[in-house]
Amino acid sequence: MKTALAKIKPLCLIAVLLLMAWGLYMLKDKLQTALTNANWLLLSAAIIIAFIYLILNASVWGLILKLVGAQPKRSQAAKIWIEAEAMRWLPGGIWGYASRVVDAHKLGINKTNAALSLIIELTITIAAWATLGLIGIILSPRLRNVGLTYLDRIHIPPTTLIITLSAIAIITTLILLSNTLQIRSKILNATTQLRHSLMNWKVSLRAFTEYLLLSLFYSAGFLLCIHAIHTHPSPSLIESASTYGIAWIVGLFAIGAPGGMGVREGFLYLVFQPLGIGPQIATAAILWRAIQILTELTTLIIIKLAKNTLP
Repeated sequence: MKTALAKIKPLCLIAVLLLMAWGLYMLKDKLQTALTNANWLLLSAAIIIAFIYLILNASVWGLILKLVGAQPKRSQAAKIWIEAEAMRWLPGGIWGYASRVVDAHKLGINKTNAALSLIIELTITIAAWATLGLIGIILSPRLRNVGLTYLDRIHIPPTTLIITLSAIAIITTLILLSNTLQIRSKILNATTQLRHSLMNWKVSLRAFTEYLLLSLFYSAGFLLCIHAIHTHPSPSLIESASTYGIAWIVGLFAIGAPGGMGVREGFLYLVFQPLGIGPQIATAAILWRAIQILTELTTLIIIKLAKNTLP
């Protein structure tokens, strides 16, 4: 018997297509302004990157599934990933994950292992983006200065911030060591399966490396959008990757914002505003999002139309 989600999935797909179209419509005024003098050669290159990234990023789920004992073809996993992830444009932000759990049976994977694979995927993806964020902060004096600028504005000296974070870390450690309210036990129980799966270091490190390189590749598309609208001074690739990585994580936890829409662009605006290019970076981020929506919409339609012929 089909689950409730499986029964309403055709309606969800229609809603997703409408919401994607609506998202593009809502961006049309800003896009028209951005595209007036844009470099279309660079934008074409960004579109190509978006297509390649979507397919390769989706296929990594096939690798992740090996950590839960499954052995699907990466192409098959990628097809389900793309179809399911389109559901994230529905309000609430969880439908992409829920849809993948429901469709995992097509790969011979039960719901429990499918759900575990999503947690593993999310953990490794966050680790990859966070790594890029940290690398950028370490290597870019401009990003460090932006951080100090905002600390000055809210009147928190760096020393005070370090002491505060250290105190939080110490308190957290003491709570975990003393097992207050059995918090440590609950966390350990909840993460036992996750830790056991990640102990397959060969697959885990390969997945992390692929996500890290793909995130950098993705950021190159974003940087092309920045250059396409003639932003000066332009950030470097590592600065673009670092800031977008942090923005991606911020958008991930923005409950109710489909795909982090508006949240990531706003965060990027705040980061680059002290450098005098906040509006341009936000515009480039909107342009990059529009490219992604078009890419996902086109790929989804192709998959649906070719459903009977694809392996």
